[in-house]
Amino acid sequence: MLFENNMSFWDIVLTIISLFVLVAWVLSIIFILWWGVLLILSGWKEDKIKPAINTIRYSILGLIITVVTIFLFPILGRLLNIDVEQYAKPSRIFERIEEIGSNIFWSNTTNYKTNDLKKIESDTISSDFEEL
Repeated sequence: MLFENNMSFWDIVLTIISLFVLVAWVLSIIFILWWGVLLILSGWKEDKIKPAINTIRYSILGLIITVVTIFLFPILGRLLNIDVEQYAKPSRIFERIEEIGSNIFWSNTTNYKTNDLKKIESDTISSDFEEL
């Protein structure tokens, strides 16, 4: 669940920032792929190439601006003596994006860590594969 009853104000702010970043990335990637396909299918006609190249360029620029903003926002907050580290730290934003992704795509399954899966595999399969 994205928003829970016991979330603090800063957790809600962090979730909203993470959602905006996630949506910006997804839209940029969709635009790059879509206009890339249209560029390939355009037959390299000048009137169709120009909008496709401009859209791809602006999508890549949007990705770059989003990433730079994530890293510059905490620095700007420190310069202005505002404590934004608790909700705008890049590592926390990326962690929240990962949580959102796992909630969206893996909501009906148990979340396993990689080490847990390695332990399960080592417990169930012998190292020399005799039981197969």
